[in-house]
Amino acid sequence: MDGNGVGHAANSGLARPGGTDPHVADAAAFPGKADARRRPSPAFSLVLLLLIAGVAYVGSAGLDQSLRAARGEGAPGVFTVSALSCVHHPGHESCTCHGRYTPDSGGEARGVYLHAAGRDTCREGEEIPAVDVGAANRVYGPDGSREWILPSVLLVGSAAAVSGMTVRWVRHVRGIMRAGRSSQGARPRPSDTQDAR
Repeated sequence: MDGNGVGHAANSGLARPGGTDPHVADAAAFPGKADARRRPSPAFSLVLLLLIAGVAYVGSAGLDQSLRAARGEGAPGVFTVSALSCVHHPGHESCTCHGRYTPDSGGEARGVYLHAAGRDTCREGEEIPAVDVGAANRVYGPDGSREWILPSVLLVGSAAAVSGMTVRWVRHVRGIMRAGRSSQGARPRPSDTQDAR
């Protein structure tokens, strides 16, 4: 305790420019050091970029077919139902309508399944107008499809992730540049040192 009745611990805390937190003082005196603690990891960024590229590839792979199915574009034909198989999930039932698709152009019929068909639309022997958009194992009914939603979400999410990572790196580089300019501005000029003499 000094003559003013203030303890040494309090004096040591007040003596710091940033208060009692030593990191605040370091951040104020050394901006480059504080920026280094926020530096993005190059290895993590690379792995994340590869994952984003994979997700974007999956999203774009079937987007063209999904958009054509949503618009009902493709080769028209008739789907003849042969069987219905359903799987029960908690609170949900997923059904697959098997059959043969015959194009209106007179081509050869092939075995496929009708996308998004349920018990109310898939009855054995029934003929349903369908559209072939180029998928190997399925055709689509006249009501179209909502398959385009998932690929679109994947592509938008990938773009947002790349944008966020880019912004973080740009901020980091700008911080380094600002710290470099600040350190250069703090150096004494030769004329100042000569005047001091």
